[in-house]
Amino acid sequence: MNNIMELCERIDIPKEVTAQVRDFDAQTDYTPVEAAMEKLFHRASWDEGLGEIKAYLGQDPQGIKMLACMLRCGLKTWENYVKQGIPEQIFVDTMKCFSRFMGEHKEGYGNYAFDREWWTSRQIAGQLLRIGELEYEMRPDQQINIIDLHIPSDARLERDSLLESLHRAREFFKEKYPVYGSAKMRCCSWLLSPTLKELLPKGSRILGFQELFDIETVGIAEDSEYITWVFKRPDIAFKDLPENTSLQREMKKYLLSGRKMVDAIGIIKNDGQKGMR
Repeated sequence: MNNIMELCERIDIPKEVTAQVRDFDAQTDYTPVEAAMEKLFHRASWDEGLGEIKAYLGQDPQGIKMLACMLRCGLKTWENYVKQGIPEQIFVDTMKCFSRFMGEHKEGYGNYAFDREWWTSRQIAGQLLRIGELEYEMRPDQQINIIDLHIPSDARLERDSLLESLHRAREFFKEKYPVYGSAKMRCCSWLLSPTLKELLPKGSRILGFQELFDIETVGIAEDSEYITWVFKRPDIAFKDLPENTSLQREMKKYLLSGRKMVDAIGIIKNDGQKGMR
């Protein structure tokens, strides 16, 4: 990727947003904030860097300024991928999180905006990569290397697709990041909640997804992520939640009854491979 416009095109940034990014990028001197942008490449300084960038950018109601900064950092991310011999398709699939997040915002609110800067330092730093359907985040956890699994909203949860992703990811980490080659793959999500067995029919793809895991912990905290994932926006009163899908209808009834969704933590069984087909 030679410039920010090429990057926007490759990762499907909407045209109207690309035009706004182009205009801001063309008139912006990034020199005063280069050190802050560099901090986005290191887990320990993500938050500090974001705070400094926001202070420099000032008012940014739609997040376009921050998006431009993130995408400019993304050009360096691409250079790092090239140095490590990581395939371009993994880079593109990973960085499409930006267009996906804006599409999710439009679905919920009716307009494009970028409001996930608190998350995307992971992609910028090369700590989180999308390989097939799932995202994989390398995380040192009390001296034990862990790969955290994340489920993008556009992931296909068919078993074959999931198993292919898991297999590809395991081979990738063995080759490119050997210290994570045999690391446990862990997922913390409402998608693993046992509550869903009450709300979904047998044969559900979500329940099939759960079968790939050994559940270790349930209900650490109430998880509000499901509201955005299922209902597209988090600021709607339970009584006003849409009922366009069977999951929405069943979950709305569940919530209106006074019960709560909780998250769960699971570890992939045998990498999702042996004995799972």
